[in-house]
Amino acid sequence: MAAGAVALALLVTSIVLTRPAFDDRLEGGPLDGLSILPLEQGLTLARVLTGGAAKLVIVRGVSPEGLRVVDVGAALSRPLNDPLTTITSIGLEQLEHLARTGEETLVRYEDLGVPLPAGGAHIAAGTNYAAHAKETGIEDGVFLFPKLSAPTAWNASVRRRGRFDYEAELCAVPLTPVLPDRPAAFGYMICNDFTDRWPLVRDIDFDQPLGTTGFAEGKGGPGMMPLGPFLVVPRDDTAFCKAVRFELFVNGRLRQRSSAALMIWSPAEIAAQALKACRQDYRKGEELVRLTGCESIPAGTILLTGTPAGVLFHPATIWNPLAYLQPGDEVLMRAPWLGVLQNRVE
Repeated sequence: MAAGAVALALLVTSIVLTRPAFDDRLEGGPLDGLSILPLEQGLTLARVLTGGAAKLVIVRGVSPEGLRVVDVGAALSRPLNDPLTTITSIGLEQLEHLARTGEETLVRYEDLGVPLPAGGAHIAAGTNYAAHAKETGIEDGVFLFPKLSAPTAWNASVRRRGRFDYEAELCAVPLTPVLPDRPAAFGYMICNDFTDRWPLVRDIDFDQPLGTTGFAEGKGGPGMMPLGPFLVVPRDDTAFCKAVRFELFVNGRLRQRSSAALMIWSPAEIAAQALKACRQDYRKGEELVRLTGCESIPAGTILLTGTPAGVLFHPATIWNPLAYLQPGDEVLMRAPWLGVLQNRVE
């Protein structure tokens, strides 16, 4: 009798703790209201997939027929598919000139892929929003951990694992290597830091620095980081980050809504702190990994800047797998200028 009462109390508690904080639902189609950053405020780049290959485009606008783009490789008479090497080789000024004068074509949003080539080792910030720190009960300040996942496309499915959770985030990518004495310019994308809370909680060791145990295992693996599809390079990083607002829906129900202006550490600060922690070991199973080398953070390393409140995890719900994402759930994230992620859980 007593055991049944405890089980019922735990069930009710988990239901209450995982209820959405918002009453809003997704209105219209996922791409309704899609907007592109005005050219005078920065460049919007993307990669179009055709015949298994990717080509780099500048996105100029949205029309009912599709995205209005300039094919960078066609304009320069050479194949180009990597935005970072293209920025380095021809410069932002020439890309801006092409954006204004290049021949325009139409492409479908559905044909966009991951916006840049990227490996499988990236850097993430935990509890970089005060509201998320409060909801998870981790209030010792911002910490870093390795995100060991290769990015997948905006519409890629994600494979459910254990206590499967979402985290809507603004991702930053240095356009050039970040050196200890020289900051880098950044481009920006939206990303979802999918997480299996079970190994994270199971393996965390609170006698070790936060982030060094549990996180690499719980947040790493194939398909755990949908990204893009736009890479936005703003003229003014600070103003852009202050203006970005994003939201996340699960099955059409609003779960997260916040502003990147509420980040505690900026992307530049995350990069600087990662370089300071370059000799810190992080455990993934029996393996020890590090965030980055001490000389620099390579261009193209994705910096996950943290998530706001509204995730499914709470210390009192970890026992209940039904409190988390289930097969068939659809997770949608969107942000003005940065596009839409739409990922089905399988």
